[in-house]
Amino acid sequence: MPIVVAILGVIMVVLGVLLFTLSPAEETTPVVQTEEMNRTETMEAEEEAVVETEPLVDVETSLMANTYTGSGTYLTPARTSHEIEVSLTVENGIVTAADVIYDGGEGFSNPNQERFDGAYEAQVVGKSLDSISLSRVGGASLTSEAFNQAVAAIRAQQT
Repeated sequence: MPIVVAILGVIMVVLGVLLFTLSPAEETTPVVQTEEMNRTETMEAEEEAVVETEPLVDVETSLMANTYTGSGTYLTPARTSHEIEVSLTVENGIVTAADVIYDGGEGFSNPNQERFDGAYEAQVVGKSLDSISLSRVGGASLTSEAFNQAVAAIRAQQT
């Protein structure tokens, strides 16, 4: 009986060693297949991306949506001159986006510009270009006037 137990013990040790040494080889095969599958999926995704980007270009819409730029200037009571550059994206006569650059990109030079910047878009985006005329937006009457000058220049570009 002790011989049977010893033989069973040896068999279990041999099986354990075999399983331990064979396990990494079995795991390696799926990794290779996964890498090949990933390469194939990546190539298919790149091919699909190329195909999908081509029909997204709508010539009619791109001709109807344009971005125009105009500028305006104003002089403060402290005799400092400021310029704003306004960019409006117009689609079918309606402003869909607006951006203002203050003093050549130097940022805000006074608190009135900051207040104006936080409030003008709500009064411009979604409105007809012909109907835009701002007055004291955010408490900034001079910045609003310069904005109106820039909008007038943009209207002139459309004709």
